[in-house]
Amino acid sequence: MSSRRTVRRLLVGTLVGVLVGGGLMVLTPAGAEVSSAMATNWKKIWKQELQPQADKRYYTKKKSDKRYYTKSKSNERYYTKWDSDAKYALKGSSYTKAESDGKYLPKQALIRGQYAAIGTAGAANYRVGDNITFGVTLSAAPGVNYLNAGAAPTANCPGTAAAPNAAPGQLCVYEVSSTNANQRLIWNAATGAVGASVYGAIVHVSATAAGETVVFGTWALRPAAIVSAP
Repeated sequence: MSSRRTVRRLLVGTLVGVLVGGGLMVLTPAGAEVSSAMATNWKKIWKQELQPQADKRYYTKKKSDKRYYTKSKSNERYYTKWDSDAKYALKGSSYTKAESDGKYLPKQALIRGQYAAIGTAGAANYRVGDNITFGVTLSAAPGVNYLNAGAAPTANCPGTAAAPNAAPGQLCVYEVSSTNANQRLIWNAATGAVGASVYGAIVHVSATAAGETVVFGTWALRPAAIVSAP
């Protein structure tokens, strides 16, 4: 009897070993899920399925450091403070205040006016005149220029009677029309000499003969500097 039981146990053990060794194994549902998860090769799925779909707009830290943070490239792309100072703060590369003011101060405004010397001469060389007042006090008396009617513009007086203009430091008198006029002069009323003062000037015209004498026109002054203004 005991020998029969022994034989049965040997047969059952052999059968179980064959079934397990052959891959036939009865599992519970929970055991089946664990076995399925263990059998999934996630590394292979990432490499073959997911990684190719990853966003390629960004570098990894390693690639970014390699591409943009090397010592040589950093030194080539940026100046150190010393490099910048050496390159851009050289002597003579900047203006002093006086140089900047002289270069960029606004141009003095043009002052314009008109005149009319009208009178009756008793004889030839009688004079008639009119006063020119600048309305400001200049730092120095301007140079004087008289352009007869129809005269071409000059370097000191680049304008016309219709659009009077003057170079800096110049007074330009543009004649429009004249009758019985001979010599034209610009006088400094303060000294009685030819020229202008820092306040204004007088236009004097001598008559060709006795009779009515008329000269009129426009003038322009561009001060080199103004000491005071009203």
